[in-house]
Amino acid sequence: MVDTQVCPACGGGRLTEKTEHTVETDSRGDQVARVHRYVSPCGRCGGAGEVTG
Repeated sequence: MVDTQVCPACGGGRLTEKTEHTVETDSRGDQVARVHRYVSPCGRCGGAGEVTG
């Protein structure tokens, strides 16, 4: 029998917030560190909200 449980990574919410750090060039040509935050399907459960185990 396969046991399913709430995904521990997203808590069953199906989405997780991701953070991406980049170095970009501004309008003067200087390099600037930037942080981009976005929401996407959970990487552990693929957006299902549950994992089998």
